[in-house]
Amino acid sequence: MKKKLSLLFIMLFAALMLVACGGGSDDAEGGSAEGTTEESAEGGETITLAVWGSSPAETEGLEKTVQSFEEKTGHNVEIEVITDNFVDQITARFAANNAPDVFYLEAYVAPRFIESGVLLDITDDVPDQDDFFQPLLNAFKDDEGRLYAVPKDYSTLATYVNVDLLEEAGYTIDDVPADWEGLVEFSKELQEKLPEGVHAMIFDRTMARHLSAFYATGLNPETEDGKADFTSSEDTFAYLQSLVDGQDEGYIVNPQMDLGMDSAGAAFGSGKAVIMIEGNWVLSALHNEYPDVNYEILESPTVNGQKQTMIFTVGYAINKNTEKADAAIEFVNYMTGEGQQQWSELSGTLPTRQSVTDAMDIASNEDWTAHIEGANYGTPWTSGIYLPVISQAFDNNFQAALNGDMTVEEAMQAAEEEANAEIERQQ
Repeated sequence: MKKKLSLLFIMLFAALMLVACGGGSDDAEGGSAEGTTEESAEGGETITLAVWGSSPAETEGLEKTVQSFEEKTGHNVEIEVITDNFVDQITARFAANNAPDVFYLEAYVAPRFIESGVLLDITDDVPDQDDFFQPLLNAFKDDEGRLYAVPKDYSTLATYVNVDLLEEAGYTIDDVPADWEGLVEFSKELQEKLPEGVHAMIFDRTMARHLSAFYATGLNPETEDGKADFTSSEDTFAYLQSLVDGQDEGYIVNPQMDLGMDSAGAAFGSGKAVIMIEGNWVLSALHNEYPDVNYEILESPTVNGQKQTMIFTVGYAINKNTEKADAAIEFVNYMTGEGQQQWSELSGTLPTRQSVTDAMDIASNEDWTAHIEGANYGTPWTSGIYLPVISQAFDNNFQAALNGDMTVEEAMQAAEEEANAEIERQQ
């Protein structure tokens, strides 16, 4: 076990992906893991739940849904909020044999925890698994199909279009191509008809936004033997070159680096871009801060003729060594089953079960339709245990291509070598 636990310390990175549900901290609020063997006042079990800091709506949703679970079962849930360095703290707690009974697990780091052997195998304990959007559930399975966490909510990427800006340039929403190659050419043409300071498209350039496109162009950045591969697909080179060309000519820009904006939602909402490929987390800002923007949302563009988008999801995982396994499983099943509609309605997040999606009639809201469709075919932001290393190497070196310091081919060769050197060092 010590050898397996040591794997977890390899994955201590400065920050997790900024997604719809993210967070973590050195300081903790709420209950601690001590006293988990005590019974609740109602005679049930007391379990600990570690989460990260979130929005007021998600905090309220969690607290009220947990309260519903407690009232129904007689169990007690002590919520511990970790507001920074979440993975670091959970890792340290496992090493100290003081981990919480249940905790949030982002798909991005799930393979590390699964490989380390610290999670409870719940393959046979979760009912109606076919009811989940399968890409979400698959994000928390090992190579043998065993399940180690249950997705609580998710976000996907979609294409946002400012209809007013588009029409002012002489186009309609029907003119926006549904494929990446066409969208790039359209954006280049559109740029010539836009006023100064307005750009055709904004799109983040980190690997987290493009893994699904890599797969569609024939590249798996993490090979079966756990090595990095950025150089085996000419189609991937062409895809990345389109991003470089778009930046060089000003029709595909990054909101932070090129526009000096805090976020894609702010850039889009303030009319700095016509098209934005972004996650549904921007909807809150568009509704509350930019209510006058007239937009439509399309599915992410196909790449190489294939439907593709990225999925970002977080699950509930259970400590393998918990003394309250039955209560922990009951809690996870409630939060992702009977209680999921309450959680989703209060938090404003997308439910991971198709039956709850139907019951809430979410798909009838045009803001959500494209995002929900993506859950059927999207690529979760997860891979093997070395994805954090590989993605960091990509982000570092692709930036050199964007800066003009390297060609795309040179940058990807450098990324591959950097990642493989670090993987070899960690093994």
